[in-house]
Amino acid sequence: MRMRKLLGCLVVSFSVLASGGASAQAFPSKPIRIILSYTSGGPTDMMSRLIGEKVSQSVGQPVLVESRAGANERVATQYVLSQPADGYTVLLVGPAHSVNPSLFEMNYDAQKQMKGLMHIVDIPPVISTNVDSGVKSIADLVKMAKAKPGEVTYGTAGNATNNHLTMEMLSLLTGIEMQHIPLKGDAPVMTEVLGNRIVAASNTLPGVLPHVKAGKLRALAVASPKRAPQLPDTPTLIEQGINMSTNTWFGYVVRTEVPDEIVKKLNAEFNAALAAPDVREKLLSVGMTPVGGSAESLTRMIHEAREQFAKLIKARGIKVQ
Repeated sequence: MRMRKLLGCLVVSFSVLASGGASAQAFPSKPIRIILSYTSGGPTDMMSRLIGEKVSQSVGQPVLVESRAGANERVATQYVLSQPADGYTVLLVGPAHSVNPSLFEMNYDAQKQMKGLMHIVDIPPVISTNVDSGVKSIADLVKMAKAKPGEVTYGTAGNATNNHLTMEMLSLLTGIEMQHIPLKGDAPVMTEVLGNRIVAASNTLPGVLPHVKAGKLRALAVASPKRAPQLPDTPTLIEQGINMSTNTWFGYVVRTEVPDEIVKKLNAEFNAALAAPDVREKLLSVGMTPVGGSAESLTRMIHEAREQFAKLIKARGIKVQ
């Protein structure tokens, strides 16, 4: 009798394991959706469609890109958390994913309820100034700010954005105080610094690159660990003696309950798509540096960024309206 029960349990256990393996092997059997936290038609839309097309060709299923923008990524995150944890719904996120817990009261915990799938790209923040401003380096900017506390102005695309937090970290590490001018997007920031109405700007690389190449703006630094391939002559903040890096990153995440076998399969497919020469070339041409890597490495990076920004936001008293 005991032997019969034991054999029965073994058969059930084997069946469960076999069915789990079979479901992973059969994945995907229907379209995969990439949910954007940002509006359609922008850089993240282009990036996801480019990668999605390659994945679709490989797996034989459509990869659809859908925008659910709003509330600093929270709308898209809440939507994905309401979907089945089967790997068919993937969420694209950026720095706000790590910053939001320090700024908002939320009815979910992304750190516990989401896990990394793949780090897609890095886009370094660029600190720039008008070529006629007289500021030729980060040292010049710091010197000016120390001589005129609170008077030196800089613009970003909004309060608590990654570019704003970059400047707050710079201020914290150098002991300076500057006046933040939050604007609605990269384009208005460029207009203000080109018109010499603000001293400096902190933008993502794609927004500032054309103006630097045209000789209208001077790139003082990139806030990335290494120099940007698109601005090889612009030193990093680290090279200029300020030990900080605040890359704007984008990655795909899924619900924590998605089986590891499916995560591994998706990770392999997205990595292969990202490694395609035409994909890499296109992303680099618009200021994005392809990254890739394991799902676990993205999860670690998200958690580390959350801790880093929590300390910065508390130290600087940063709040959103």
